[in-house]
Amino acid sequence: MSTGRRPAEHTQQIARTSQTRRLLDLAALSVLMLIGMVGFHPVYGGGRYVLAGVAALVLGLLIALIGARFRCGPLRLLALLIVAHFLFGSMFAAPARALWGILPTAGSLKDLLVAPVSSWKTVLTTPPPVGSAHGVLAVVWISMLLLAVPSASILLRSRHDALAWMFPFVLILATVLFGTTEDALPVLRGVLFAIISVAWLSWRADGTQREVARRESAQSAIVPATGVLGSWANPVLRRRAIGGAVTLALAGGATIGAQPLLDPPEATVRYAHRDTIVPPFDPQEYVSPLAEFRGYLKQQRSDVLFTVTGLEDGDRVRLATMDLYDLQVYNVAGSDTTNEASGAFLRSAAGVDLERGEVAARTSTLTIGAYSGVWLPTLGVATERIDLDDTTDDRVNAAAGSLYLNEKSQTMVNSAGVQEGDTYVLGYQPYTAPTLDQQRTARFAELQLPPAPRMGQVTQLAEEWAGGAVSDYEKITNLTRALRTRATFSHGIDDGEAASLSGHGAGRLLTMVEPVEPVEPVGPDGETTPEARTEGLIGDEEQFAALTALMARSIGIPARVVMGFEVEASSESAAGSTGAVEIIGADVTAWVEVAFDGDLGWVRFDVAPGDGDQTVPAEPSEPAEPPEISRPLPVPAEPPPSTAELPTSPPGAMSDDAAHDGLAPERTASASRIASTATLLLAGLALAVVVIGKRARRRYRRTRGSPPTRIDGGWQEFLDHLADLGYRLDPGTTRAEAAAGVHRQLPALWAPLLAARADRAVFGPDDLPEGAAEEYWEQVAAARQTMAASVPWHRRLRGELSLRSFRRRFRRSHRGSRRRTRSTRQRLLRGRTR
Repeated sequence: MSTGRRPAEHTQQIARTSQTRRLLDLAALSVLMLIGMVGFHPVYGGGRYVLAGVAALVLGLLIALIGARFRCGPLRLLALLIVAHFLFGSMFAAPARALWGILPTAGSLKDLLVAPVSSWKTVLTTPPPVGSAHGVLAVVWISMLLLAVPSASILLRSRHDALAWMFPFVLILATVLFGTTEDALPVLRGVLFAIISVAWLSWRADGTQREVARRESAQSAIVPATGVLGSWANPVLRRRAIGGAVTLALAGGATIGAQPLLDPPEATVRYAHRDTIVPPFDPQEYVSPLAEFRGYLKQQRSDVLFTVTGLEDGDRVRLATMDLYDLQVYNVAGSDTTNEASGAFLRSAAGVDLERGEVAARTSTLTIGAYSGVWLPTLGVATERIDLDDTTDDRVNAAAGSLYLNEKSQTMVNSAGVQEGDTYVLGYQPYTAPTLDQQRTARFAELQLPPAPRMGQVTQLAEEWAGGAVSDYEKITNLTRALRTRATFSHGIDDGEAASLSGHGAGRLLTMVEPVEPVEPVGPDGETTPEARTEGLIGDEEQFAALTALMARSIGIPARVVMGFEVEASSESAAGSTGAVEIIGADVTAWVEVAFDGDLGWVRFDVAPGDGDQTVPAEPSEPAEPPEISRPLPVPAEPPPSTAELPTSPPGAMSDDAAHDGLAPERTASASRIASTATLLLAGLALAVVVIGKRARRRYRRTRGSPPTRIDGGWQEFLDHLADLGYRLDPGTTRAEAAAGVHRQLPALWAPLLAARADRAVFGPDDLPEGAAEEYWEQVAAARQTMAASVPWHRRLRGELSLRSFRRRFRRSHRGSRRRTRSTRQRLLRGRTR
């Protein structure tokens, strides 16, 4: 037996259940979206991206609710989304350019305008964590908005739950594409995503049948005593929910327990698209920093280039690391991927932690003085943090999109150039010299550096001087010691110094290793004066660093040249008790770094003899015999010109080749034009697909099938054109009812006549001739022309591009399917009552 319940109360309960189901759907969708969003954490760090993502999710749900409430189409939803993007985007996606971080400004609105095109590339070209500057938060903001609005709209306005679930899955794919080789809580996020997805989709799959049953029971005065089918009072539902929860819990526990078996091998690396990008900064466009070495000594010897705080005895300031030699200069190399030894210059974010080392980081403040150029001074072996808090807002905004860091070489660049007064705070890992035990066991690292040219005489001397070593560390030590003991230090600038040409091209380095011919003594006691020594191992840090690195590379030692500045913290240039050290041009120096395996990494080696040492320790009257060369190296008749004979380029100047290759801003503008053109082409392609699709549909209806089928297709074409022009049609009405409604609005179309002919063709007993269908289509074409003439041109254009006719066809087929399902269920219920 069953007890009665009033239908009105049951109907109210069904309405409340439907609202609860919508809330649960949106809650499940939101949780899945948030689980996917957490995948951005290794890229951004901190919590600012979470605020942007949550705000975008809430706005997306509100837009979807408004669209469902007022039955907004795709164009109106897109308009609401654009308004929300520009109204709230300054606060959440571009806070660095917003007024007080909240109100929109011209700069923040500009960032929001270009964000859909440029933010994706910025995230990929900035080493993580990317922080919140440069408009990088727009990736999370736009992703959540674009995915939340359609997914929530599908849930609220259709029954395609699986399609709505695809959007959180797409978000997870986006986090993988724009992420790093590390993931945030992969097992926990994966298990939660799987459990919630299976539970939600299973519940929603059964929800359609339960809703049909509830609506049918609402029309009956007899309600089952066991309660509503969707209520917890239903024992069947309780058993399903409890059993499903237990099954999902067991599956989740098994997945967590099997994690060690599911992890990839240790040698494999997770794919990250950022490791395959082409870096946006090309160091080859700028003059080699080492070529400007003598310029600091000639033009800025006493000028304060910059001041540094927090330095200790023996610390050095790195200006640039160079590992590319082209027989003319040693230059800064850049690679297409960050995995190569030279590294890549990627945009760096200010105010975020870039690395996390084991040794406690030190902090120093650098303030630019007379120094100018694009190469920013750095300290230590790893830059952990860059802060621009002490710099003016204008300079911070200028540096926001032009700050680059090469983590492999620890070379930092401001492509916009520095100005006097610029201040930035560096957090870094200090350099630690290797211990004696580490030196005995050290092994050269196997790195892929840019190819180095081989010069026979240089290679033979390197093999001779480095020979007899029992360890790799002793090998490079022997090489540097042999060079220093045979060398004479001279800048060739001051009076009394030995003549020393600047530059480190092939011709200059070859003169240093060629045999020295005996010279006539010119001194009062018969000795050779410094001015007379014009050949042999004479030079300063520029030549000795370049020659040592070239000799080391020739015998398989991974070496590179570093240019920078050295000054003791206790020197006279220290600024009182503040610990600020003034770096002047005379402090310029260069050294060699060699790569070793393990924790040693790149180790420093001083290769120049002491400043002012103008004598050669070896006996000058009996120079060492050079090794016999079976095939002398051919020397060009006209060696490359020395840089001393050329005017010194300003620091950070562009190279001559760059003038022919084009400037970086030109390439950026070209990329913007390409992106804009691609966007326009895609938009045009989408519109062309709509127009071609309608024409193909009209041709198919007119030429395929029997005459009644083609006449029915003509009627559908008539209704589709009305829908595209903006007229609302009820898909559940008959032809006569639809024609009557159209006739009231557009009597000139004679819609009832077209409907009557279509009914006779479809339901009539007589066979129709082939010409009847073509005649009917001519009448439909005439009606289309009449409709087009009755509306303005912009409505005709919008009608050609409208998608309403496709949606009308989908709703008509969907309503037919629901009607068939309801009829089948009613027949089953009538059979049970009998």
